[in-house]
Amino acid sequence: MSEPEQEVPEQETQSLLSDWPEDRLRARLDEVLSLWGVEDLRAVIEVRWNPRLRTTVGRAFLDDMVLELNLRLLARHPEQVEHVLIHEAAHLVVRRLFGPDTPPHGRIWKAYMQKAGESTKATHDLDTSGLSNSNVRRRRRRRVWFRW
Repeated sequence: MSEPEQEVPEQETQSLLSDWPEDRLRARLDEVLSLWGVEDLRAVIEVRWNPRLRTTVGRAFLDDMVLELNLRLLARHPEQVEHVLIHEAAHLVVRRLFGPDTPPHGRIWKAYMQKAGESTKATHDLDTSGLSNSNVRRRRRRRVWFRW
């Protein structure tokens, strides 16, 4: 039996959006890009909230230079917004500067995170209870069979 969906109260999401409006997100992003010496990327990186994300706290679309932040999860944990913003921005910067073969959480990414004064931990341990969608069909790993 699956647990009932626990929605994040509208008040919490509105509070987060009020505390972290677009101009504040942009200002913090601009600060870290300046610190990393890549001010030219200010005009290319887009930041947006995604209310459809469930347990992923943020993600970076490397080819499109877009950062998405999980509105629902970060409404529960607003103290993590800045860290997630910097974490995902580091992915975009490292990819742009060092190419697609650079490991996502490798030594170069870690160096950028450390320069920004952030943890190099690659995963989160935030409470996601009630946010995962049990109705979503999970993909099963397909075995690949080769015929010679």
